[in-house]
Amino acid sequence: MEKASKRPGGDAAEVSSAGALKEAASDTRLLTLVEAEIIPRLMLAHKDPRHAAQGESCVHPNEVVVFARALLAQKISDATELIGQLCERGVKMEAIYLQLLAPAARYLGELWESDECNFSEVTLCLWRMQTLMYDLSAAFHVSDGRAAARGGAERRILITSLPGQQHTFGLSMLSEFFRKEGWVVLSIPSPESGEVLDALSMHWFDVLALSASMDGEGRDLGKTIKAARKTSRNPRIAVMVGGPLFLRQPELADTVGADGMSEDAPSALALASHLYQHQQDVRLN
Repeated sequence: MEKASKRPGGDAAEVSSAGALKEAASDTRLLTLVEAEIIPRLMLAHKDPRHAAQGESCVHPNEVVVFARALLAQKISDATELIGQLCERGVKMEAIYLQLLAPAARYLGELWESDECNFSEVTLCLWRMQTLMYDLSAAFHVSDGRAAARGGAERRILITSLPGQQHTFGLSMLSEFFRKEGWVVLSIPSPESGEVLDALSMHWFDVLALSASMDGEGRDLGKTIKAARKTSRNPRIAVMVGGPLFLRQPELADTVGADGMSEDAPSALALASHLYQHQQDVRLN
């Protein structure tokens, strides 16, 4: 059910000046801890063959809860220490993204749905997670040696949501995975009205990836996809969808006119590659 009452606005969405200053200080500590403790451990772990042999280690669900709760409580050192422990245990960077950061974001959404956290608390915590993800980005892109430039034609994707989206952590993570795989990515996490169509009309994209969260977005998404196909410089542009809405209602992918739906970053990469290859096959025939 769409929770329109929990959109930004009113007291629940306001952050005081003192709170903002405190938040900025917390983010500064986050940057310092990542640079001084976590990144060196990541680099050491990926150079040590003992860790490489243990690379399939997984993140325990309880660790996801501990991590999210630490960030909610602004216990930044506890959250970064947990990442350091995972690195020492041999957990790969991709697993840290997919098995720690992504589930932690979903867990925060569950806390919001159950009224255990308000919109401001969730938003600030997701901002801390996004800052952390960006600081780990360099290690993520070199973690398995696949960051080298790929030969062949350039693959281009536009990753975006509908206007008005507030929580864009998932789109940021998806963009990271596509860049790692050599795609040229334009990410518009929370577009203004008309911004997506302008981008499609001015630049060539092979794939458009759209994310939706709220139950009421299906109709607007269908209109957006129809307009995108008419506007795009690429007349054969492929459109894929994902996000919480499609996890709840996967059948909507056909209803809105998408070419496919993905559940997470790895499946999005596989789907986009398939759609891209299909485009190339059609052009050759």
